[in-house]
Amino acid sequence: MIFATELITIELRGGTPAIVSTKVFYSTTMKTLNWIFQPLTAIALSMLVMLNAIFYFTWFQTGYDKLKQAHQQLGNSLVKHLAFETIAPLSSEDRVVLSNLLNRFADEPFVLMASINAETDNGLHLSSSTKQQSVEQGDEFQFPIHFSNELLGTAHLVLSRDRLTLWYSQAISSWVIFNLISLASLAAFIYLKTHVHERQWHKLDQQLSQQLPEIASQLSGTAEQKLTQLMNLLNRPITRQGELMKQIQTQVADGDTERLIEQIALVSNEGSYQEIALVSIQCQNWDELIRSYPANELQTLWSHYESAMMRVSELYSGIVLPDGFTLVFGLVDDDEFVFNSICAARVIQLALQQYAARSSAAKPVFGIAISSGPAFVSKTHKHGIPLPLVTGDAEVWLSQLRALQPTDQIIMAEPVLQDEHANKNIEASLLRDITLTNGHRLEVWELDRLTVNDDLLHSQARTLTTSMEL
Repeated sequence: MIFATELITIELRGGTPAIVSTKVFYSTTMKTLNWIFQPLTAIALSMLVMLNAIFYFTWFQTGYDKLKQAHQQLGNSLVKHLAFETIAPLSSEDRVVLSNLLNRFADEPFVLMASINAETDNGLHLSSSTKQQSVEQGDEFQFPIHFSNELLGTAHLVLSRDRLTLWYSQAISSWVIFNLISLASLAAFIYLKTHVHERQWHKLDQQLSQQLPEIASQLSGTAEQKLTQLMNLLNRPITRQGELMKQIQTQVADGDTERLIEQIALVSNEGSYQEIALVSIQCQNWDELIRSYPANELQTLWSHYESAMMRVSELYSGIVLPDGFTLVFGLVDDDEFVFNSICAARVIQLALQQYAARSSAAKPVFGIAISSGPAFVSKTHKHGIPLPLVTGDAEVWLSQLRALQPTDQIIMAEPVLQDEHANKNIEASLLRDITLTNGHRLEVWELDRLTVNDDLLHSQARTLTTSMEL
């Protein structure tokens, strides 16, 4: 048994039979016929089927019924006329006149035979000469012959079905020719259209293969299908950005939205292991705020602080992590990223103090923690939204500082002071030692002051406070 996927041919090479698999031939043939298997073909065939259904019910069936009705009316009319014409000669039993009358009716087109049966004592029965066509191929009609109230006999007439058969065969032939022409036209149209698209796609395919081989390897099918797949691949970043815009709270200004998108773009999809600095602020009076503010006002207040974090991160080349209150520095080429994190923390501290002093209402009490060290920075996608992630020593040390719950102070992990630029420009005092889970010790320092740029930091904090109040 030979299957379509396992076709075998025999070739003689020097008298030796050789079995050659023709899978390649089958695959080439299917590839050549790929232009047929596409959505446009299904649409065209569906339209052709629908058009055939419309023709059948509105033209063929109606026309055939009308022609059949006319055939019945013609037969009934002729047999009634025959019955009327035979009344006089049948009364006198004039066989010659009856015979001539029957033959004259039989000479009419489509009449195969005419006959009468008399209701007399001798049982007179006369019929016309029959034509070459068999009487069984026609339809018989009969009508009683009356003279006054007396039944003289019955007139019979056989009418040929040639007109019905001829119209039916012509209609079928027309239907076959119409479908053949339609199929040929549709096939030619689809083939030419596919050929043009393939030729146009070939140039683009060459460029993709040379410049973007990874994308080119993901495309398959016809030219239209490949183009659709390409557009979907290219639209994914735009779609994700649009989903990100929807997820951001409505209270966040458009400028902050743009800042967040630009900052997320700093993280590569592949991720990297590098030295970074982390700044985190943590609210220490959350329970008091819940009792003091309605939910909507608390949400608005929180969005102000998140907006401030975004602005500070933009100012010092940082990026906001998904929690909204942690900044990471060092993702761009900058030797002073540790010192920049300290400056950002100082600006946030000054801004929070100024903002709290301008209102008597309850305000969040924040503690600020800074750590630096090696960490793996990557990007993940959740619900189509790109989210930066940080894991490693720097993040572990930051979590240890958060556990100390600092209040209105900036505390730093000891590796921050190991940065040369930061060590020269700050004054700090040792706060305490922490024993980590791995047995190592971590010194915790409190920032006293910065020896440089103090006026600049106060100015930045005032500007930040103003933006929080808008």
